Amino acid sequence: MSNKLKVGFFGITGCAGCLESVIFNENEIVGLFNLVDVQAFPFIKGANNDQALDVAFMEGLVASPRDLETLKHVRENAAVLVALGACAGTGCIPAMRHFTPIENYQHLLREKEDDIKDVEPTPIDAHVKVDFSIPGCPPNGKEILEVVKTVVAGKTPRNYPSPVCIECRRNGKFCLLEYGKPCLGPITYGGCGAICPASNFECWGCRGQMDDANLPAFIELLESKGFDWDFIQKRLRTFVGLKIPALEPIREELLKAEKVK
Repeated sequence: MSNKLKVGFFGITGCAGCLESVIFNENEIVGLFNLVDVQAFPFIKGANNDQALDVAFMEGLVASPRDLETLKHVRENAAVLVALGACAGTGCIPAMRHFTPIENYQHLLREKEDDIKDVEPTPIDAHVKVDFSIPGCPPNGKEILEVVKTVVAGKTPRNYPSPVCIECRRNGKFCLLEYGKPCLGPITYGGCGAICPASNFECWGCRGQMDDANLPAFIELLESKGFDWDFIQKRLRTFVGLKIPALEPIREELLKAEKVK
């Protein structure tokens, strides 16, 4: 046991679905405990050690001072910090608050103790150094285990480099865009097995927007399919709003180009 890497799993504001994606995959959790010394894991360990860790996985986003305190403490005590899931990596759906007028949610706010007061929801890399991110809402348990295996082998983990569309084609799946569904597969990193399109449900982009995504061309494509601007910007921002370029200037350039035509 002393020769195994010391690993901890932690959670701040979130739904706990990323942690559960490991727990609810029996083969993965057994493999995990065989590979490393799991020092902390909510739900399955009575005592959780957050000191002197080789690798820490953090689920959730910073939405309160207490979240930030927990995150900084784990970061200080871990050699490697992995953002686990979309909330930790991009801010996910809670970050939509940044794009919503306060009057839409002010009635939900109330005075609270200082350590749990609302703060602007942000992914964890807005506050501390993150060494690697595992995307998805939630990430696949097998994917998490593969990252652990890679770290144990002394290698650097790598995310899937191609869009969801590649996996759709490999699965023999027809393109949902051709059927009028607003699928974000062309601009979203794959690695999920295209699980949503495989069920005839369009990709919402939970694994993050590709670095080389051609947003202007994709927005034009969605408009050509009959989707209006309000719908398009909301869909693009749902999971990764804080990680994509400002959409308004792109829209202005498209309108100018349309006038020239």
